[in-house]
Parts: sequence; C-alpha cells; structure tokens
Amino acid sequence: MATSNSDLTYKSIGELASLIGKGELSPVDLVEASLARISQLEPRLNAFLEVWDNEARKSAQVAQEEIADRRYLGPMHGIPVGLKDLIDVAGHQTTGGSKVLSGNVATADASVVTRLRAAGAIFIGKLNLVEFAFGTTGVNSFTGDVKNPWDSTRITAGSSSGSATAVASGMVPVALGTDTGGSVRMPAALCGIAGLKPTYGRVSRSGVLDLSWSLDHVGPMTRTTEDCALMMNVLAGYDPKDPASSSHPITDFTTELNGGLTGLKIGVPSDYFFDEIVDEEIKRSVRAAIDLIAANGAEVVELPMPWVDKGRAINLGVLLPEAVSVHAKMISQHPDLYTPAVRSRIQSGFNVPAIDYVQAQRARQWFNYQMAESMSSVDVLITPTVPIQAPTIAECTPSAGNLGAGSELPMFTGVFDVTGQPSHSIPCGFTKAGMPIGMMITGHPFDESTVLRVGHAFEKLTNWHQRPPTDIPTTN
Repeated sequence: MATSNSDLTYKSIGELASLIGKGELSPVDLVEASLARISQLEPRLNAFLEVWDNEARKSAQVAQEEIADRRYLGPMHGIPVGLKDLIDVAGHQTTGGSKVLSGNVATADASVVTRLRAAGAIFIGKLNLVEFAFGTTGVNSFTGDVKNPWDSTRITAGSSSGSATAVASGMVPVALGTDTGGSVRMPAALCGIAGLKPTYGRVSRSGVLDLSWSLDHVGPMTRTTEDCALMMNVLAGYDPKDPASSSHPITDFTTELNGGLTGLKIGVPSDYFFDEIVDEEIKRSVRAAIDLIAANGAEVVELPMPWVDKGRAINLGVLLPEAVSVHAKMISQHPDLYTPAVRSRIQSGFNVPAIDYVQAQRARQWFNYQMAESMSSVDVLITPTVPIQAPTIAECTPSAGNLGAGSELPMFTGVFDVTGQPSHSIPCGFTKAGMPIGMMITGHPFDESTVLRVGHAFEKLTNWHQRPPTDIPTTN
C-alpha cells in the first residue's frame, strides 16, 4: 500500500528506514514528500537557503534501484537530510549565511557529507543559520530570520536555526547542525526536537566552516533520540583530515538504547541550573521529568557545583579570540559585507589580549577537572537546556542602542562546549503559551551511549516528542 505524503511528514528515521527496508516505501516517494512539504512551507518559515530538487530526485532514483537490487546500505539509505550552510558539498555554495561568502563554491565534500553519502543518505539542500554561526537567537538580517514552527513570531534560537525548523516542521526527518555554545541544543529545545552535541572530536569537522576551533562540534538534529543514535553510527569516527579528531573506539550507538533506567545514577546540580535565573515553567517541567525518571528505576543524586556558573564566561573567553582569528583577514578587507551585529561580535575579539585567552584556556582545564570530579559518582547530569522561554523575533532584533533579547539562552549549553562532553536536548513539556521546553542530558566524554539510553527511555515514558507544531499545516 502506498504511503501518503501526510503520513510521512513526522515519521522518524527509524520508522522510515523500517518501511524502506521492507519495500513498503520507496526513497523516490519519500523525497517527493519532503520536497512537497518544503514547497508548502517555504519561504514562510525561511528554513532553507537552497533546495536541490533535481539532485535529490536523481539520488532517490539511484537509492531505489540499489535497494531493489538488494544493495541496501542500512537505516540512512534513502533518507532525506538537510545541511546547515557551514558544511561543504562539492559543487554547491557554502556561505555561512553571510554576504561575505556569496559565490563560495565548495570543491569537495565535508567528511560528514562523505560518510552520509556512503550510507545512502539523500541531500535536500542547505539550511539557514545565524551569520557564520555567531549568534544565539536565529536572527539574520542578510538571509532573513528563521521562524519557529510553533509560533512564527518567535525565534528558533541559533545558530542552527534552519536545521531545527526544517526537522520540527516535517520538511526533513534529520538535519545537521553545529554547536559552539549550544547551537544544536538551544534550537532543538525551542523547536521541540532532539539535538545531540557529541563529544568533542567524535565527529569530524573537516570541510565545515570554523567558528571556534577548540569548541566547535557537529551533531544531528532529529525527531527522536533513536534517530540521533542512527546518525551517530554513520557520523562518528576518526578522520585524519581533522586535527582534533579522536581515535576513541566506536561502538553501535543503538546497542544500549533499550537498557532502561534501572541502576543509573542521575546527577542534578544544586547550583546555577535551577536558580532564580530559570523560568518557573521550565524549572517545573524539568523537575517533573527528573521525578518521572526516578520513578522508573534511576537514582537521583543532588550534586553541589558552586563553580559551574563560570562555564559560560570561559566559553566566551575562548570563543571570541578564536573567532576573530578565523575572520581577521576577511573582516579587515570586507567589513561592510558583514551584518552589523556579527561584525561587532567578531571585532570585539581584536580587543582581547593574548594573556586573557591563555588564562581562559587555563581556567578551562581547571573547570574540566571540577566537572569530572563532580560527575564521578553519576552516569549523567540532567538540567534545563535553556533558562528562558522563546522570545519574539522582534524582541531579539538588534536596533540602535539595543542589542536585543536572548543573551541568556546559552548560559547552560555553553558549559558543555567548554568541557566537550556529550550533551543532548529532548522535549520534556510545553509552556502555557504552547512552546516546547527542552531538558539536557549530559554524560561523560565518549559515553554518548548512556546519554542516548536515558533520552530514549524518557521518550518511551512520554509523548512530548510526538506532538506536531500547532502554527503550521499538519497535512498536505
């Protein structure tokens, strides 16, 4: 029986792969459903910068023929994927969402693209973002602001704004984002999807535009935790093209998904993450999620972390000098081609003395030691992903004498870019205004499996991740 486009809109990779593997769904039909959904919702949501209709259709036909010929490559074979426009795809522009790089055509695929191609994935196009990924709200005056599919007057958060909206609105089942201060997890939280920042070095960044070389991560943004695990099975692994790439052993990230919660110790920080800075609705939802996890076999351990509030400052202390080092030549030659807000952020890095950068890196070592010591008795931490509800786009748009709202968004996520730990955001409720609330599950370095196990167990107990956005059409 043929599956209609409306039936496919919010299916997960796991569900789609099962249908494709059993011959009940063709990649051609799946890609057509994705393209139809994009046509329906763009440019209203403004998630995509480019849509590669013809290429996607050709790739889908090839995938269909391969599968019919019993050359099925696995769960990603025939699955449409969107790519944040920091990621190189040979023959296509990589602009970073900036006028500066208009016409910058990639000559080779990024390593993550190579891995996904080998797994049979189909690339739908490039996704909108904050200019050069240097911002937290999703606002971009050059490419236009991405709209949150739950309320199009509100931000998605950034910088992987298009990636979050494309997945949350049913345009694609999966997208790639990048995370330097929270740019996978913040948009995932505000758009009601799953977003994983893997351990630093776990996924190659070769062929991905830099923001901050010692903080940047590439990660999947999906409908479910299981989908993140399926993506990690393709993305993870050593890459000699990336100097920061880790040779840490890789296992099947789906193996422990169904391990449940019994026997796990869940750390809950008693400092910072649940202080008065956190919106009360967010706090209540995350606390309720922790209680549910405890009621289903996990042990909750309160952890004092009086030092953890220094994490965001360390994140910025490293990010600003590294970002200006990336952009020093371009911004000196073409400052007028940067949007004013991002130009100001980058240029502020010129004013950071070298000694301050060195001290930030020293503080980072101290901070990482403190985190490892504090977490030595638990398997994961659970915290809110962001401390505030989604502001409106108008509130976040910079104007004369007003930098705009949203600066609090990365207060929690940035902590784990400093440490490089795997950190995962999943939905855990909704505000009274009907906006998604995200909770963050953070584990020990290279232990994505336990992080994903907790996320998957929570999703089996709840249906927050199954709710479609209310501000967009749900059928074709």
